[in-house]
Amino acid sequence: MHLYLGTNGRVAAIDPKNGRIAWETKLPEIPTGYRVVTVMEHDGRVFAGCRGYLFALDAATGKILWTNRLKGFGYHPFSLAVAGRSVQVVPTYRDS
Repeated sequence: MHLYLGTNGRVAAIDPKNGRIAWETKLPEIPTGYRVVTVMEHDGRVFAGCRGYLFALDAATGKILWTNRLKGFGYHPFSLAVAGRSVQVVPTYRDS
């Protein structure tokens, strides 16, 4: 079992026992520096939403299994949901 992290157009699987990165995948077509990647694991796959794309990755290896461009959905942060679970991005704002 891993902890999945999404940021800067990348997804990583981290071992929660020791903090080591088991695998890291750079999502294609995502510009460097784009920060928000929403991730959710389900049924042996990690689903990652970023900048108008949805990716399915193999949870064991990080290999990209498929990509959907989601044409017409825009580039805003994703919410993901599956049978009783959901993941949303919560924006944070800083006072300048």
